[in-house]
Amino acid sequence: MARVVVDVMPKPEILDPQGKAVTGALARLGFAGMSVRQGKRFELEFDGEVTEERLAEVRRAAETLLANTVIETFDVRVEPTPESAGAVDEAQNSQAGNNQAENNKAENNKAENSKAENSKADGSEAQSAEEAELAARAG
Repeated sequence: MARVVVDVMPKPEILDPQGKAVTGALARLGFAGMSVRQGKRFELEFDGEVTEERLAEVRRAAETLLANTVIETFDVRVEPTPESAGAVDEAQNSQAGNNQAENNKAENNKAENSKAENSKADGSEAQSAEEAELAARAG
């Protein structure tokens, strides 16, 4: 499956009230020195390969529907296929899974040790209660 991304942004000469609002909010939160322009991202997925004809079709769709070309610009680009990116992600996820499994094992061992200690404590309390009862009967 192939993915084509269309990024749509307001033209530089067009006011961007949403971008200004985000810029102001970031400054108030301590992220000074940033200027934001807000746009849109469209992801189109296709079966098979992305050909020049397919890209031309996406550009026509962007001009017709996805972007208002009077006030917005757009950029069409092909993103790496999820399968090729997935191989790297799979290796990273496998390592992360191994680390998580080790962490879970360590947590389970801690829980087992804690249970064992609690059982010993419960056993000694029960034994002490029995000894107290026997002493009371004897005395």
